[in-house]
Amino acid sequence: MFRRTLFAAALAAFSISGQPASAAPQVFALGIDARGGLSGPGGEILRARLSDAQFILYGEDHGFADSPIVLRALAHDARPFGFRHLVVEVGPLTTALVNRTLEKDGIAGVHALVHESPLAIPFLSLKEDDELVSDFLGRDAKGQPWLWGVDQEFIGSPAIHLQTLVTLAPNAGARAHAQQPLAEEKDAAAKGAQDKFLMVRFHDADFDALGTEFKGSAEAQTIIAQLKESAAVYQLWMGGHNYENNARRTRLLARNFLADYRASAERQPKVIFKMGVEHVALGTTTVNTIDLGTLATSMARANDKSSLRIMFLPMGGHNTAFAPKPGNPTTIENYDSDEAKEFFAAIGLDRAQLNPTQWTLVPLEPIRQSLDTKGIGALKPFARFALLGFDYVVTTPDAKPATFLY
Repeated sequence: MFRRTLFAAALAAFSISGQPASAAPQVFALGIDARGGLSGPGGEILRARLSDAQFILYGEDHGFADSPIVLRALAHDARPFGFRHLVVEVGPLTTALVNRTLEKDGIAGVHALVHESPLAIPFLSLKEDDELVSDFLGRDAKGQPWLWGVDQEFIGSPAIHLQTLVTLAPNAGARAHAQQPLAEEKDAAAKGAQDKFLMVRFHDADFDALGTEFKGSAEAQTIIAQLKESAAVYQLWMGGHNYENNARRTRLLARNFLADYRASAERQPKVIFKMGVEHVALGTTTVNTIDLGTLATSMARANDKSSLRIMFLPMGGHNTAFAPKPGNPTTIENYDSDEAKEFFAAIGLDRAQLNPTQWTLVPLEPIRQSLDTKGIGALKPFARFALLGFDYVVTTPDAKPATFLY
C-alpha cells in the first residue's frame, strides 16, 4: 500500500514536458484553530464544499499522525452539516470491538487490547486514529453505530476473534475446536511467523468444520464467516493472484458499506471515509479496480449531491510502518515515496517552497484545466490517477509518524 500525510504553503508550476504550465497551481495555507476546526484560506475552501456534499472521501497512506489530525478538524466542521458517520479501513468485527472498548474504557482500553495482541488491530491501534474515531461513538435512532468498518478482518485479528468464539462455545467440544487454533495463533503471533497464521493456513473446509460446532449461535457464525472471507482474500494475494485479490476485496468493501448504509436510520446518511488512497479515488485505480470512491460519488450524484475527495500526501517526513515480528511490530521509517515525487513533479510543487509549520491545500481542478487532455495523458500512472481521482491534495514537507498504542 502507498503512503501519505500533510502540512505547507507554496508551489511552482511546470508541465509534464518541463516547460511552464499555462497557470501556476494555487496553494492555500491550512491549519487548525482553537475550536478544533480548520483554519486559514484552505479551511474556508473546504468548508464551502460541505453544504452540498453527501460524502467526504479522504484518502491517505497509513501510519502518519498528521492525516487523522487534519481529518478530525474537517469532521468537526462537517458535523453541523449532518456528517455523523465514519467509514474506516478495518474489518467489521474489529471495528465493533474497538468501538465498544472506546465507549467503555477510552483509548486506555484500546492500549490494553494492543498490548495483549499487538498484531491484531490495524490502524485503530494508532493513538491519533483513535482520537478521530472517538468523535464518532454512539448510535443512531435505529441503534446502528456511527462508526462503520468495511474491510476484511486483519491477518492478525484471529487472536482476538477466536477468543470470542471460546467464550461463545455452547459445549466443551466447540470450546476445544476454538481453543486449539487460538493457541496456535498466539504462538505464531509471538514469533512473528506470518506463514503460521490462521488466515494463511485455514481454508473454506476448515472454517466450515469450525462452523458446525457453533450451530445456533448467530454471533459465532458471523465471526466465522468474516474470517473465512478474509482468509480467502489474503490467500489470493499470497498466491500471486493480485488482480482477483483486489477485485474480491473491492466487492467485500462495497458489500459491507452498502449494508451499513441501508441499515442507517437516515435515508441518505452523510458519511466520511478514511481509507487508503486507492479505495476512495474516482475512477479506475492503479490496481485496476473500481472502488468505493467511484461508488460513493455515483450515489451522491444520484441523490443530487456531491462528493468531496481529498488526498493526504506528504512530500517528506516519517511514518509508522507495521510488519509481523515479535514484540512491538512497528518501526519509524523515513518517508520517501517515488509515487509522491512523481505526482508533485507533475503538478510543479517544489518542496523548498513549503512552510514546515503549516499544511498546504492544493486544488486539483485548475491543474487539470491547465494540463488539458494532452498533458493529463502524458502523466505517469500514479500521477494521472491521483490528479483525476481527487479534488484537493493536502501536503507537508515533514509528516509526523503515528503513535502506536503498544
